[in-house]
Amino acid sequence: MKRVRTVPVERPSHARWAPLPSFAALIAALILFALYHARHPRNVPGEVALQLAGRWKKAYPLLCDPQLWCPPYEERLQAQYEALRLDTVFFLPAYTLALLALFGLGSCFLHRQVSRRLAVRGLGATLVMAAADLGENVFEYRALDGLASGQDGDLAKAAVFALLKWSLALPLAGAAGWIGLTLLARLVPRRARVTNAPPCGEPVRVQEAHRLADGSERWADPDVIAAPVAPHATTAVRDWAGSAAAAAPRDSALARWRTRAYQPPGREPASVGICVSGGGIRSAAVTLGALQALREGGVLGRARYLVSVSGGGYTAGAFQLALMPRPAPPGHRSTPLATARDVFAPGSPEEDHIRRHAKYLADSPREKLLAAGVILRGLGVSLGLLGLAFVVAGVLLGAFYDVVPFIDLTALRPEHEASFPDFAPHPRVLYPVLALVGFSALVSAAASLVVARRGASRPAWVRTITRGPLALAAMVVVFAVALPALFWLFAYLAWLAHRADVPTGGPGISLLGALTAAATGLGAVYSAVSKKVEKLRPSGESAPRSVSPSSIVTRIGGGPITAVVVWLVLLLLAFFGLSLLSWSAVSAPGWPLGWRLGLPLALLLTAILIDQTTFSLHPFYRQRLAGAFAVRRAVLSDGSIGALPYDYDAESTRLSTHGKRVEGFPQVIFAASAAMSLRNRTAPGRPAVPFTFSHDWVGGPDTGWVRTSTMEETAHPLIRRDLTVQSAVAVSGAAFASAMGTQGSAVQRLLALSNLRLGTWLPNPSYLAEVARHDPDWTMPRLPWVRRLRYQLQELAGRYTDTSPMVLCTDGGHFDNLGLVELLRLRCETVYVIDSSGDPPPLAVTLAEAVTLAYEDLGVRITFDQAEVLRLVPGSAAKVEPQEPMAGLNTRFSADCVVRGVIEYPEPVHFPGRRTPSRFATIVFAKAGLTPDMPYELLSYALEEKAFPRDSTFDQWFDHAQFDAYRALGHHLGAEAAKSPVKRRRFGPSGTPPVAPPRSG
Repeated sequence: MKRVRTVPVERPSHARWAPLPSFAALIAALILFALYHARHPRNVPGEVALQLAGRWKKAYPLLCDPQLWCPPYEERLQAQYEALRLDTVFFLPAYTLALLALFGLGSCFLHRQVSRRLAVRGLGATLVMAAADLGENVFEYRALDGLASGQDGDLAKAAVFALLKWSLALPLAGAAGWIGLTLLARLVPRRARVTNAPPCGEPVRVQEAHRLADGSERWADPDVIAAPVAPHATTAVRDWAGSAAAAAPRDSALARWRTRAYQPPGREPASVGICVSGGGIRSAAVTLGALQALREGGVLGRARYLVSVSGGGYTAGAFQLALMPRPAPPGHRSTPLATARDVFAPGSPEEDHIRRHAKYLADSPREKLLAAGVILRGLGVSLGLLGLAFVVAGVLLGAFYDVVPFIDLTALRPEHEASFPDFAPHPRVLYPVLALVGFSALVSAAASLVVARRGASRPAWVRTITRGPLALAAMVVVFAVALPALFWLFAYLAWLAHRADVPTGGPGISLLGALTAAATGLGAVYSAVSKKVEKLRPSGESAPRSVSPSSIVTRIGGGPITAVVVWLVLLLLAFFGLSLLSWSAVSAPGWPLGWRLGLPLALLLTAILIDQTTFSLHPFYRQRLAGAFAVRRAVLSDGSIGALPYDYDAESTRLSTHGKRVEGFPQVIFAASAAMSLRNRTAPGRPAVPFTFSHDWVGGPDTGWVRTSTMEETAHPLIRRDLTVQSAVAVSGAAFASAMGTQGSAVQRLLALSNLRLGTWLPNPSYLAEVARHDPDWTMPRLPWVRRLRYQLQELAGRYTDTSPMVLCTDGGHFDNLGLVELLRLRCETVYVIDSSGDPPPLAVTLAEAVTLAYEDLGVRITFDQAEVLRLVPGSAAKVEPQEPMAGLNTRFSADCVVRGVIEYPEPVHFPGRRTPSRFATIVFAKAGLTPDMPYELLSYALEEKAFPRDSTFDQWFDHAQFDAYRALGHHLGAEAAKSPVKRRRFGPSGTPPVAPPRSG
């Protein structure tokens, strides 16, 4: 069996010779540090303060005996001379060599190219800091020599250079420390190899999707398939005029199709495919009725694929698990009592179980208390870790400013003073900032003149020289002005609070933290579950009360009040974080050494060892969904037939085993989305890419695919729990997440801060392909065994890369709420779409978005007859008599709930049972709406419940009446779709549909 050829990691050209000088520089730095420490005089008071003094009025107390006015105390003056000499001869070369060595090693061995670029910039910044330190020493020497003159000039110049040096010191030390710890951690032996499914030890086979798509490679049975568009593949190949360019398709739609529509082996084109939309428990009930009717109409048995999104996945997963046999003892074989022909039939034990557990999140008081406890636990862990991070940052900044007196922190500590000191930034801070900005402007202007004269673009080195000084000026402002001003401001607020007898210091911070945690929890829950009732005209405009009898009622989430609540909570969180940072920075230098060392160590351990997903709502959500939808038929102790839920803790519903296709039932593919913030990789307006789960493959076209069994064996057991059918259902329905695709807003940050999020981090197939290629190389990031604090910070920042070892997987509706695009990727000749997304009137907005996305992403054109599709609009049906008592329903009645359209693939597809390939297919779209031919009891419920069938997705607490009504609605939709005539359409001579395709934008 063929295996991928392992290749070394591509390294920069200097990586061959640079490590040896870097190690030599590191050894030399250690020797110089030792010599400096051994010879440095112990009686040098205010050495750093003298560097920053700027004028003799502040410098004299550092050189003169406190008992005398003048002249300077000779012993102290000689000590300053000796300290300057040792700093110039030993300390400056020592830290310069150490930083150059660490940044040099980082530029050679950091895995990501962006990290290596940062290390190279660190090399330049180190030289700038060393030059600033040397300039400061020169002018300080001159100032000490001219001490008798009392002139401030040389001392002021030394202060300017000291400002530059110390503004670079902390960032460079932190970056160098991060590089050193990272490289040391990479040397520790850890499991990072991609593992095959049993039998273990087989070689991992990696294929390139683009080579499979164009037919240049035909490997058998791969384990990992790299994404069609490789990460950062933005450089043209050298043989651009050769065979590769000649074979490239000229049609943009065809190019998108061949790049984006590749499917892994085993997923062949199909005659029939079904997709069911998202919408929480509302969609689950509609999907249940629709699948029952489609089975009765013979469609479900002929379908090859069932693509489910969010709430539709609740039911699709329930069907799949109900068809799985119970575990049997060794040597015995178990046969499921339910079959594809009768599972979840009307009145079956499985259906009755779901109906009784429609309030799956929490029904009884005990379950509600449990849910509240889970929320409080997650909130405590999240805010506790973030609060600890602020405290540690404050401790480090306090230690920095205790050594580098940009601000006197001791003056901000007392709370009993009658007056509070005014804030005064360093008097010389304006000089380096103006000089750096002026230098950057001068270089930019000169480059512009040269470019205008020669007609060429700016070289890259000009941009570097222009941006470097601006970045350095920003650092000076941050460390010398912004942070000291922040500490002064919060210390002043604490002083005012103390005068007003309000608790300050530790008790005050604790009280503020408790109030902030309570507000965060309440605000997050409110923003997640709040909904409002909105009355609309049939045109979709807001309806005034005067026309309320004929208006259409819809329940939607959010609203202006929710937005105000979210922003107020975020502002309170920001205020608490900054106050905690300022308080710890001001007071930390007076803490015991054990606290100052123990807190950073505690943060390091918790950030590494605590799994963020475990303390989020995802495990709770997964378990609650499993308790309601993971059931199967069984013989009870009294001999009757009933439905028993899966034993959640004893039986793992692994995708590779419990997700296998059952005879007579389609293969279930759970459509989720993976958060990605790179615009060149995502569809317009959607910071997310498709990501699917099934028994054979996990992944998508932007991340690549991994065989499900291979990913299960590779992932750590803690992460493997998220690779089950139950977890796939939960991930596909993770509507509340810190990355919500097109639904992004400030609420995402609040959900990430409060841990009220349902998504989970899973291994990135692109990363696994890279590991398999490199076998792995020691410099590569290892596959994490816990989702550390780093990943929650990524959610807070909204930064999701395509090269990270883990990807954040959330609701499939964040990319396409119908699952239509994924089903088109599977190449089906007849596509059935069950849409229960609850769009506001008048048009099917979710369908329009999916049609546009299909053309933008795949190049697939979908067209509908205009007159036919407008029959879905509420109010399009003929008025039902008597009109006056039925007025409330007549405005909501649609002429039809099913519409047929034409699918045009970019290239011919060889559908099963067809002699010749064809580009054209049929779509049958069923929209959840009211029609006059619905059953009487359904119309009666709709007349009573004005929001039916547009209850908000945020309402996940259905009673039995709501569940039955939506199930009946789904059954009606499925029955109408099943009996809808599917005929091959006729097209003109050009082979194009008679209706123009949708246009992007």
